[in-house]
Amino acid sequence: MIRGRYLAMAVSVLIGVAGLVVAAPPATARSTASVDSPGVPLNVRTGPARWYPRVARLTDGTPIEPVCQVEGEYVEGTERDTNLWDRLPGGTYVHDGHVRRSGSLPRCGGTPSAPHLEWTHPLPGFPVQGGFRTPQRPTHRGVDLMSFRGTPIRAAAEGTVVEVVCNIQPGGSCDVDGSPESRGCGWYVKIAHPGHIATLYCHMVRHPDVTAGQKVVAGQVIGYVGTSGRSSFPHLHFEVHVNAPPTSDATAVDPLWFMAAVGAPMPRA
Repeated sequence: MIRGRYLAMAVSVLIGVAGLVVAAPPATARSTASVDSPGVPLNVRTGPARWYPRVARLTDGTPIEPVCQVEGEYVEGTERDTNLWDRLPGGTYVHDGHVRRSGSLPRCGGTPSAPHLEWTHPLPGFPVQGGFRTPQRPTHRGVDLMSFRGTPIRAAAEGTVVEVVCNIQPGGSCDVDGSPESRGCGWYVKIAHPGHIATLYCHMVRHPDVTAGQKVVAGQVIGYVGTSGRSSFPHLHFEVHVNAPPTSDATAVDPLWFMAAVGAPMPRA
């Protein structure tokens, strides 16, 4: 009788424990999924954007267990186009657009901090009017900030000047006003920043005030607003690139999202 009583108590405890396990909060459960990135491995990064350091690469079909999602850089994917990034058990991230999964994931409780680097608006006081890769200009890989001729343009962060160039069609001049028929960026400066990030500043009014190889700090004046190159009126064309230099269409990211993420938002008009 005593043995039977203890056996019944043990069964009761086990049932109770099993009930607790079943009733555990769903946020602790992991979702089984797999990588959908044929041809090119999926990058695993320390944060939810392509400019965070890459720590691993996963081949197509690799099983993963994302635990939650955060909002980050918008990227076109093979499964979906989205700004959501999936956090993996180790605290790293993959873009959700390249993840084959069923169901939804909970939102993460926090977001990673941006790399420590001071960033600043390149044209303080002037809002963004021309957008990044809009339907009207799908190849526009920066944003436009309308301003007055001669307004100082500032380095968005510390770095090294890697290019000071007059970018214009053969026979053209960057020392005169451009036009919609002109080709190129006019007088421009490209700066390489820590973390393999580069910024580009176009349509300056005259030869910039910096030289290739020069070190600059955030907020330092590097040139002045103009309308050289393919331009109809004085403005700054500003680009941000990741995994750069070199820079290309593939490395360009939306400056609005990037600058907001690093604590230097650029308001729209």
